[in-house]
Amino acid sequence: MELRTGRVTKGSIVLEDDGELEEGATVAVWIGRTDRPIHVSDEELDLVRQGKADAARGVLLDMRAFLRELRRQP
Repeated sequence: MELRTGRVTKGSIVLEDDGELEEGATVAVWIGRTDRPIHVSDEELDLVRQGKADAARGVLLDMRAFLRELRRQP
């Protein structure tokens, strides 16, 4: 999984790096608002820092396993 950014142009998402996606690729779209600041708690920032540190050490979670676990949540 990779993170890529882009903009909506004439109703289509255009990636900033001009890279192409494989035909039929499944994508998730997060629609960000740059006009409003995002407020996060100290606890949320600590979670992000911990996740970055885990990733740097190679402690990763398979996305499929994560999604399965997420679907089990009520």
